[in-house]
Amino acid sequence: MNIRIKKIKKGFTLLEILLVIAAIGILAAIVLVSINPTRQINQVRQAGINSERNAIEKALQQILIDTGSYPSSIEGVQKEVCATGAEQVGGLTDCNGKADLRVLIPDYIAAIPSSTTYTVARGNNGRSYVNTTETAANLSCPTGYIKVPGNSLYQTKDFCVMKYEAKAVDINNPTVGLLTPNTGFNTIDNNTTATTSANGRAIASVASGYPIAQITQTTAIDYCANQNTVSGASLITNAEWMTIARNIEAQNSNWFNTATPTVNQVGSGGLWRGHSDNSQDNVLVASTDDNLGYVNTNNSPNSANGWSGWQERRTYTLSNGETIWDLSGNVWELINDTILGKDQPTGSSPGATSREYNTGLSNSITNFGTLGRDLVGQSNPDWNSTQNMGQIYNDGINSPNQTFALHRGGGRGSAISAGVFAMILSYAPSTRGSIIGFRCVLR
Repeated sequence: MNIRIKKIKKGFTLLEILLVIAAIGILAAIVLVSINPTRQINQVRQAGINSERNAIEKALQQILIDTGSYPSSIEGVQKEVCATGAEQVGGLTDCNGKADLRVLIPDYIAAIPSSTTYTVARGNNGRSYVNTTETAANLSCPTGYIKVPGNSLYQTKDFCVMKYEAKAVDINNPTVGLLTPNTGFNTIDNNTTATTSANGRAIASVASGYPIAQITQTTAIDYCANQNTVSGASLITNAEWMTIARNIEAQNSNWFNTATPTVNQVGSGGLWRGHSDNSQDNVLVASTDDNLGYVNTNNSPNSANGWSGWQERRTYTLSNGETIWDLSGNVWELINDTILGKDQPTGSSPGATSREYNTGLSNSITNFGTLGRDLVGQSNPDWNSTQNMGQIYNDGINSPNQTFALHRGGGRGSAISAGVFAMILSYAPSTRGSIIGFRCVLR
């Protein structure tokens, strides 16, 4: 009798097939990343930018060695390097406020590269530093936000920021700011009525209405991300604040000198410091008209008041022509950064409260802590509160191991303490205040 043994052909199980597919996918992803042409192109481009930047820096260092000083055009604030046409080869074209480095050509450098926007500034150690302006491709800002040019010093690319301090709006009418509940200082008491969808409210950047106050840092972070009329936003960081502040200080239009009131020039006189006096004890509503920078302040720079109100202008113009309101004055603004007391800047001349450095942001600070000078103050170390840079309050001596939230800009009644570089480092992240607000960004 013939017995046939039937052979059973064993196949792959579904689990085995899925594991193989997953392994292939992982390997494919690794290969794609390793040969990603876009990434490789960007790496080559960045290497070229770094090489050009280093060439400019070396040329500047060499002229310092040879002459004993840097070109006068880079004294003071960060400026864009001249890089086009006749300006490169010593023609008569005016640099229009940019850093004219034609003196470097051709003895120190063949030509100033023109493929990328370079800026040059003085560091706190007196050395010149060349940076690139980082641009985010196809960045479009929604209504109520303005575009801010990035700054490689702070590793920021172009981003969008609220033009106005964050306001509370009705979800069904998001273009009109609300006026209640009032803290008594013309700010929204968020602790009484939260600006949430459960209350039919959201946050927005609008001219009308009162800024939101009585809010903690944690809540401000949540509101930017989740209660916003614009999706994808975040609370502004200190690096982003400094990107805006350094841009502001470099524009002639943001300076005013009472001795020559018809002339605006960087370093001459001082910066605007917004609504920061005590003549009106309340926070002020803004305007949709950017030409009304003094609106509601009862001040204006004119001969009738002896130019006494010149510093009260509430608007600043950025290098790209955009206008931002109340970055100094009105309300202090929460920042999405914290710092331990022991890591805070310290100085040699604290004021009566043992927390305020009265002679300005840089002149009285001897140690900038873990922040470093560039994340605290202005580019020119000789400027101080006399030029309305602002002042700094810290609590590091009293509470070295406590965590503090960063607040910037100054508020109504801050007077000489207000300024785009002003900073409070004495409030915990859970602190609320009637003149403490916030501002969101989109990256």
